[in-house]
Amino acid sequence: MIGAIFAGGYGKRMQSVDPELPKVLLPLRDDFVILDKQLYDFESAGLNEVYMLIGYKGDTIVKRYGTQWNGIRIHYLREKEPMGTLWALRNLFSKIESDVLLRNGDTVCDVDLGRFIKYSHYTGKLATIVVVRMRSPFGIVSVEGNTVKKFDEKPLLPYYVNGGTYFLRGEIKSTLRRNFADRGIEGSLFKSLASKGEIAAYKYGGFWKPVDTVKDYEEIKKIFIGRKF
Repeated sequence: MIGAIFAGGYGKRMQSVDPELPKVLLPLRDDFVILDKQLYDFESAGLNEVYMLIGYKGDTIVKRYGTQWNGIRIHYLREKEPMGTLWALRNLFSKIESDVLLRNGDTVCDVDLGRFIKYSHYTGKLATIVVVRMRSPFGIVSVEGNTVKKFDEKPLLPYYVNGGTYFLRGEIKSTLRRNFADRGIEGSLFKSLASKGEIAAYKYGGFWKPVDTVKDYEEIKKIFIGRKF
């Protein structure tokens, strides 16, 4: 099994933080960036080979990690212009034959990857996705008639969202060869697999934070004060 990380996004909403860095290299604390956390998680799960799927400012990623990091061999697959996550995944599977543990480079969480891998093997599905409960961005008001009966401040909702960590069997390569209109894996590959019952869900309720906005980034930096990993 190999690890892979989507690390080619522009991160336009984060340009005000540091226009010289891709989002995945933003520091969580002194000399510890988002990609360091991803690689540490892979190392803790016993993976020793990782493919970085890079694009925008990819040279800065290559400069930081080179071909090896903490005993992990690192390879780079670069898109010269934005092609979408489906293209990046097809490009990856054109180079490899093994199963893949894939992560979104800008999502930080503490999911136990070793346990996730074991669960993925147990299900026998072509793909397994970490899913997390959706939290409302607003307070939820319960109303009966014209009377407010209850007010919940940003509660967890009875829906799940994509947690940004995936296990993909090597056999998924044949599905990737199909023609899809959508350039993203959610609207193409995963939609196709879901229609055939070939995706397992791994429900996770621990620490999970996507870095989509400057506010997200500031919140996650506070969490990493005093944290080693």
